[in-house]
Amino acid sequence: LRMPQWYLLTATLALSVTAGISLISVAAASSQDIAGFSITSAATAVGLLGLFNGAGRLLWPAIGLRVGKTRALAAILALQGIALLILPHASAPVLFTALAAVIYTCYGGAFGTLPATAGQYFGLAHSGAIYGLMLIGWSIGGVVGPLLATALLGDGQNYVLAFSVVGALAILASALPLLVRQPTES
Repeated sequence: LRMPQWYLLTATLALSVTAGISLISVAAASSQDIAGFSITSAATAVGLLGLFNGAGRLLWPAIGLRVGKTRALAAILALQGIALLILPHASAPVLFTALAAVIYTCYGGAFGTLPATAGQYFGLAHSGAIYGLMLIGWSIGGVVGPLLATALLGDGQNYVLAFSVVGALAILASALPLLVRQPTES
């Protein structure tokens, strides 16, 4: 807890969760309001999108092995942000679903990539405990994301405002993992 790397990685997780769960918390309603899904189609889509969450937990760590874990985390946040910026304008059901799938995949990807990142920066001996502490970021994002999305949506269901603010936040947050440097021995 005395190392800035822990705070940067925990903030990365918190902001990735905020971005992903801001959509997840309103996925059914937004698919109906933005892309014209029926109630049944929205429920089916939300269920199927969960598979992308799981796939992201496998895909993004593999990408992280090739490009580096912090680059993968930066890409996760940037892609979530871009997809969130486009999402409220995606009136075609296929485009809406594709963008939501990207967001869900990235949401899962942060959970798949960060445990190995903890091991890289803090050593494998204590990475489980350190990552366990990092999960406070999941809790923070899990509360902030839905509350922020709901507050920004307002009574008028302003998806453009809600997803644009959260998307811009995710894009800005994509710089955080790139600031993380290997700890030095002390």
